[in-house]
Amino acid sequence: MFWGEILLIAFGVSIDAAAVSAAGSACPGTFTRKHCAWNAALFFGGAQFIMPVAGFFAAGTVRGKLAAVDHYAALLLLCFVGGKMIWESWCSRNACENARCPLGGDFFAARNMFVPAVATSLDALAVGAGIAFAGNSIWIPAAAMGIVTGICSALSVYAGKFVMKKCGSWYFGIAGGIAIIAVGVKIFLEDILS
Repeated sequence: MFWGEILLIAFGVSIDAAAVSAAGSACPGTFTRKHCAWNAALFFGGAQFIMPVAGFFAAGTVRGKLAAVDHYAALLLLCFVGGKMIWESWCSRNACENARCPLGGDFFAARNMFVPAVATSLDALAVGAGIAFAGNSIWIPAAAMGIVTGICSALSVYAGKFVMKKCGSWYFGIAGGIAIIAVGVKIFLEDILS
């Protein structure tokens, strides 16, 4: 995979975590914004590193048996993830008016971060499987997903109130979904044309 593809995927999978971080920053809490940003980066970034690695190794166990159709599997998985992101972002475009604080106060407390971190990284699990079916290495893409998600989540904590007021985050979700689908199509075309 090329760096451009890796960064597109990393940006695409980071959108959910960044949106949750922005929403969480609008909640009342006892932590400083710096502490919240650190926890968001640690939990969301860590999950976005671990989940694609898990998906990669899970898919790698069956990859040999599916070698003839692995490019189809990569295309389907990445199109599913990208399509799901586009659909969910489109459907949530008016949701900011009704936004409430998830998990109550102190959203960024360590005890509250595990569930959102896992929930927002399920797409990365499927992306890791898609990378396995494409026959690429997982370590650099997983590291990029973790780092980009950590940075985006931390920045979203600081920008959260502004983002929630403007309610334009759904545009980013659609852009991330399109980027992931584009990478899936490229992988498919490279395998077909080679």
